[in-house]
Amino acid sequence: MNKHLKIYIGIFIIVIGGLMYLEYQKPKPVDWTETYSSKDKIPLGTYVLFQELSKLFPQKTVTSISETPSSYLFDNEETYDSNSLYFFLNKNSTISETDLEYLNDFVNVGGDVFIISNHLPEELEKQLNVETDIIYNSNRLKDRVKLRLVNPSFEKQEYTYNKVNPLTYFSKIDTTKSVILGELTQSGNRKANFIKTKYGEGNFYIHLLPEAFTNYYLLNDDTYTYAIHSLNYIDKKNILWDEQNKSINSVQKGILMYIFSSPALTWAWRVLILGSIIYVLFLGKRLQRIIPIVNPLKNTTVEFTKTIGNIYFNQREHQDIINKKITYFLYFVKEKYFLNTAFIDENFSEKLHTKSGVSKEITDKIVSLIQKNRDSKSSTENDLKLINQTIDLFYTKI
Repeated sequence: MNKHLKIYIGIFIIVIGGLMYLEYQKPKPVDWTETYSSKDKIPLGTYVLFQELSKLFPQKTVTSISETPSSYLFDNEETYDSNSLYFFLNKNSTISETDLEYLNDFVNVGGDVFIISNHLPEELEKQLNVETDIIYNSNRLKDRVKLRLVNPSFEKQEYTYNKVNPLTYFSKIDTTKSVILGELTQSGNRKANFIKTKYGEGNFYIHLLPEAFTNYYLLNDDTYTYAIHSLNYIDKKNILWDEQNKSINSVQKGILMYIFSSPALTWAWRVLILGSIIYVLFLGKRLQRIIPIVNPLKNTTVEFTKTIGNIYFNQREHQDIINKKITYFLYFVKEKYFLNTAFIDENFSEKLHTKSGVSKEITDKIVSLIQKNRDSKSSTENDLKLINQTIDLFYTKI
């Protein structure tokens, strides 16, 4: 390496180092992204609330759920009791119709559902016979909203919130089933925004201002008490904290995303790339070897599968193949249509027909064949062919 090149590289390193220092000294801008995630410490995350729940209610168990309610409740039927509460906190509720069906069953047997969101699914509003409307603040920085809990034990104290837009409230409530727990006041107008609705043996709690439960307001002494008092309505022992149904899910960071999240690491990455380019330009030609040609490995998956299938068939292991065929089919149905595969009967056939769109005749035939051949000791080669043809016909119809 000649003398001039060393000088250029030295100047380059000094300049990059200075830029990195200046970038590092810049104040980091506040991230106002509304994630409502228990993992986020940004103003509109819910890290503080999630950590405080176990301290506020030491006698309760708080469990973070990172899957859809339908999947979790399907796999954990023991949670269907009167001691559990499913807790949702999000800007816009993303509960699907399938999830709502499972939550209805959950509440009907005595569980509770606590939803904090300024937008409710249409199906849920119809089910609870409520309607919501929105107030858009003309000036988010100056306009204020006041919240209060109507229970006399809270002394009807009002809490002031700034920078909240839009505001959602209940424009219609079924007073035969619902009780107003809290109200908001904006520009002199008082509206209900927190209710409790009876459903079966349990209750739905609906709060329409998720911002009030974020880090920003929980770290404020003037508004902290409101969130805590609102959560005092939780009287269940087990709290299931939903971490899946978020409008903006926290993304699991890969190594590059982690690097680019830090200005200092970003500059270090750039220096590494530029240094590599300089190395390739000046030294690569002298050190590079001839790259040998490596032929790709042949994919023999299909041949392997055929060989295994022929071994089973030739040894007349018909029942074993039938059991595997049934097992794979039921796994497919469970994952795709979220159906309970524990009981294969007429009810299962009807649900499979409804959700898949396949004719009732085919689903009935599949159910009949499964009932006849599952774990049977008298299945024949014809039974194997028939159940294979019927299941394949199902796949072609979806």
